[in-house]
Parts: sequence; C-alpha cells; structure tokens
Amino acid sequence: MPDLAGSITKIMSAVICNESTTWNKETKQVDVSITLFNYTSRARSYSLLVNWPEKSGAEIIGNDRGGRKEAMGIWGWKIETLDPGERAVVEYSLSNLEKGDWTETDVFFRGSQDVIGATKLDEKMLDEIRKQEQILNQVEENGDENEKESETKYEPGVVSGDSGQTTLFGGEN
Repeated sequence: MPDLAGSITKIMSAVICNESTTWNKETKQVDVSITLFNYTSRARSYSLLVNWPEKSGAEIIGNDRGGRKEAMGIWGWKIETLDPGERAVVEYSLSNLEKGDWTETDVFFRGSQDVIGATKLDEKMLDEIRKQEQILNQVEENGDENEKESETKYEPGVVSGDSGQTTLFGGEN
C-alpha cells in the first residue's frame, strides 16, 4: 500500500487525533491508544492531555512516553515536533477497573492549530481543577489533624475521681 500521507497533507491541511479506548479481556485492563497525525504543510508541536479515572482508583501503566500528572484525573504529554505527514502515538493501560468502568477517553491539546478529534484545553478549567484538588487536600489534612486531636483528648470509659453516679440497679460505682 503506498504512503498517502503527502497527498492527504496537500488535500486536508489538518491535524487529526484518533483515540481508541478498549477493554482488554486478557489483561483485565483498559487499553488506550491515541494517534496524532500531522496532515499540514508545516511542522507542528503539541501537548496532548487526557482525562482518566484517578478518583476511582485507576492507575496508568505501560506508559512508555512518561508524561506527567497535570491535575486530578488529567495526564499530559509533550509530543515531539511532527513534520508534515508524520504521526505520534501515545499508548497506555488503566488498571484497577472493571469491564465497562471506562469506555471513552477525552483528548485535549495545547498547540497553535486546531486538532480534529481533540478539544483545545481550556486553561481556566485546568486551573479550577487544580484549585479544587488543593481544597480537597487541605480538607483531608485538616481532617487528619482533627482526628489526632480528638484521639488524644477523649478516652471512652475512663472517669477520674468520684462521679457521684449510681448504676441502673441502684448501687454506687
């Protein structure tokens, strides 16, 4: 089959993202594959970001490209500059999920030209996710501190001194 990337580039002049999220019954994991095609006449640089069910306990594994956590449930990769007709592939798996838990991955991008099949990242939305994550972390930290304080202040069943109470049967303690 002939390489049609050059012809497609001349006709389309677009950057296209193709995402696939499938359940792998052999590994009992969700496999995700994202392919970014540069069908423009110029070299293009992008960052790709995806959502993933981090709050549900999923873990990203088999992620050879690395990348980094951008915010709670958002993972990102800086993609190498793609020359006209080139493509880049991001592949990883999600563990700790059951079949049907995760069936579609949203792909976002940072870059100068729109990408068909992906959504331009709203930086304000990402900042809001980060703020909510900080608040959640502070609440959890404060909850831990309050639990420690209450553990040291209260000891159930211990009464110091004469309580002056009687039992249900009328006798004294």
